Amino acid sequence: MALQEILSQVEKTGQEQVEEIRTKTKSEVEAKLSEARDKGKEVSKEIGVETLRQIEQLEQQEIPAAELEVKRSRLDAQRRALEETRKEVFDKLGKLGKADIENVYKKLSSNLPKGGILHCRKEDASLIGKFSKLKMGSSIDEPGFIVETPDYRLDFRFSTLAEKAWQDHLPIVSEELFSK
Repeated sequence: MALQEILSQVEKTGQEQVEEIRTKTKSEVEAKLSEARDKGKEVSKEIGVETLRQIEQLEQQEIPAAELEVKRSRLDAQRRALEETRKEVFDKLGKLGKADIENVYKKLSSNLPKGGILHCRKEDASLIGKFSKLKMGSSIDEPGFIVETPDYRLDFRFSTLAEKAWQDHLPIVSEELFSK
């Protein structure tokens, strides 16, 4: 056998081995790439699931907190509106004219008991005296009057009457103002 043939066979065998190694390496690389792609898809899916879980958790925490804050703000605005309305009522009561005050005193004193001491503002004493025969007591600072006996005390001060009316009608006012 000639050296050329031996070399040719060695080269041929070498080439076959190289080709075999290349094929085997290519298969291994493709298998590793496929495995890596599958692992990447799995990790991506896990990240997506975890992200959705975190979003849902944040929504469950943040949405009720935001709703509560909105409700607080709305209730505070309603409270301020009611307080402003209440203040306007008391301001208007303080600015009643003499004729209006006379009409109010006339109505309030129509059903007073016979006995007792009547307390009112100094400037209203003569006006109330027209409608009531009760003994006059000390003066008070507010419009309206108070009747006292040893057994009871009737408070007809405008502020007291307005406060009672306010408390009695607050649910109706709130419903009317804020139910829509």
